[in-house]
Amino acid sequence: MDGRAARIMVIEDDHDLMRLITHTLTAAGFQVIQAYGGQDGLRKVRLSRPDLILTDLAMPQMSGVEVIQRVKSDPQTQCIPCVAVTAFMWDSIAQCAGQAGCDSYLPKPFNAVRLLQEVAKYVALPAKLSARADAANRA
Repeated sequence: MDGRAARIMVIEDDHDLMRLITHTLTAAGFQVIQAYGGQDGLRKVRLSRPDLILTDLAMPQMSGVEVIQRVKSDPQTQCIPCVAVTAFMWDSIAQCAGQAGCDSYLPKPFNAVRLLQEVAKYVALPAKLSARADAANRA
């Protein structure tokens, strides 16, 4: 990366969960782009080119599976990792999301540590978190 904080797009239709995820990520030093629903998310993906997309799967109007499918089928956005954030880990949903190009899953409910662990698989942690993680690993 170029020294800037990673941009993470959160596509979620639950305002409380959006606030929780946004607070956790911004407190960790990431830039967060909020999108309320799939259509809003797709529009903002094209404009902002985030480094990572966290998307709910069960949303009205446009599901997260459809969002992932459209992101992954567009040559300009297909390299953006997509993580499905969902309470529904049924085989059929996981299979559909996987076929659409989903890179990983984050099952609900989750805590801040688990969220940041999942994010760290795809984008570099901000320096302050990396230093804390290194210190914890040395201890």
